[in-house]
Amino acid sequence: MKKDRHPEYFEGILQLRNVSQEVYDWVYDVIERENKSTVAKEKLVTNGYDLYLTDQHYLQALGKRLKLRFAGEYEVSRRLYSQDRMSGKLLYRVTVLFRQLPFKVGDIIKTDEGSWKVLHVGNQIRAQDVDSGKKKMFKLHELDRFIR
Repeated sequence: MKKDRHPEYFEGILQLRNVSQEVYDWVYDVIERENKSTVAKEKLVTNGYDLYLTDQHYLQALGKRLKLRFAGEYEVSRRLYSQDRMSGKLLYRVTVLFRQLPFKVGDIIKTDEGSWKVLHVGNQIRAQDVDSGKKKMFKLHELDRFIR
């Protein structure tokens, strides 16, 4: 981490939406323990927090670790910020969105089709019917109306 930056300098934003206090505390603990980036600024927004971090590569890695540790949606987007004066290279600011799902592996979800036990959470949710044992893949938007 470069130390010659002004205190409000940031390369990316970690957007935490609908997260539990456990997720919020875990993020701060990891950032503090690893000391590879700092939180330049924090904003309290509707349904969550925006954390402005000083290292975008660390931010992206942290987002992936969040997705693996806690069930949730993970999206990365970039925004053109500037252009390097010497090399002409384009500089981007990165935004990482993590939206925690209201269930985790092992939870039971009730739908129109019956009750399903969550087996795996990734880009899709793999679940098993509690009654028949039949397995099925759900997209996140298919379960929105049952879990929100």
